[in-house]
Amino acid sequence: MFGTKKFIYCSLFLGLIYPFSLFGQSADQVKQLQKALIKMQLEMEEYQGELQDQFSEQRQLLEQAQSEIERLSRENKELQEKVFSLETEQAVSKQSLNELSASSSTAQFDELSLLVSSLMLAEFGDSSSLEEQLLEMLNEGSNLPADQLILMLAESHKRRGALEESLGFYGLMISDYPESDFLNKAIFEASELLGQLDQSDQQMALLESLSESKGEYGEKAREKLASLSN
Repeated sequence: MFGTKKFIYCSLFLGLIYPFSLFGQSADQVKQLQKALIKMQLEMEEYQGELQDQFSEQRQLLEQAQSEIERLSRENKELQEKVFSLETEQAVSKQSLNELSASSSTAQFDELSLLVSSLMLAEFGDSSSLEEQLLEMLNEGSNLPADQLILMLAESHKRRGALEESLGFYGLMISDYPESDFLNKAIFEASELLGQLDQSDQQMALLESLSESKGEYGEKAREKLASLSN
């Protein structure tokens, strides 16, 4: 910046003294002075062009950085949702394990071990084994609570993109197990799926029914209603 100012000051100074100096100079000297001034002007224009190019490059880099930040934010949100889903399944398994351990039933532990194995396979992309195991336990009877099995079926279908099937299991849980500890979670997750399926009226109805509830999902419902109204 200092160099630029000094260059401009020199140009102005020469421009001021140039008319007065012409009276004591030969024609060749005058031409040399004119060439020097023209060269200085061209160099200044070139320097200004370089500054403009640098500014454009910096602005482009800033826009790219902002776009990358937005992409990372979206990916972080998706990752948080996946972690939350896994934590829910882990909480269900942990609760079941504690109940089975207290009863000291070998059959129950065998059943849970099979379920945990299916859960591990589902994490590596094999959701079909988990869903078959859950349906079998639900239809033939199980030592695990039916509402937890239905919740796990809903989560598994949602994770692999089968939204309508997932919504069906959440609906089954809401209608058949109104006293379940996981009822509010099922209502909120069902409302989210309805939103993704462009069924906004039903989504709003579920959120409004949940908004008066206390706890985590009541708060989530109120926040979602507020965001949808904006």
